[in-house]
Amino acid sequence: MGTIKTYQEQVQDIIAKAISTVEEQHKAIAAASFEYIEKLYKLDTVKAKHDEVAGIAYSKAREINKLVSEYTADLIAKIEKDETTTAKAKTAVKKTTATAKKKVTTAKATATKAVNTAAAKVEEATA
Repeated sequence: MGTIKTYQEQVQDIIAKAISTVEEQHKAIAAASFEYIEKLYKLDTVKAKHDEVAGIAYSKAREINKLVSEYTADLIAKIEKDETTTAKAKTAVKKTTATAKKKVTTAKATATKAVNTAAAKVEEATA
């Protein structure tokens, strides 16, 4: 049953790395965009608000990943105690992974919506 826990940890590591990769790419794109825009306008306030909202979004994504990890670990602990066959455990892990993916997708959508809302407010404030 130790392999189930290893599988769960690998999934969580993959998700954590994906969040970090997306964040790094987003920061690079945003930096290039702000650099270009700052040549035309003074956008210190907008950039600061953008960085704040982006930080919140990625923090929430990491928080969701942690919650899913804890939930999955609890399920795995129950599986290891209650079930005796490997097939049943594998099925439960697949279901848990699918649930985790759905929660991450939902969290991503929520974070995207928050970023878009904040961007719209920033745009309104600077218009």
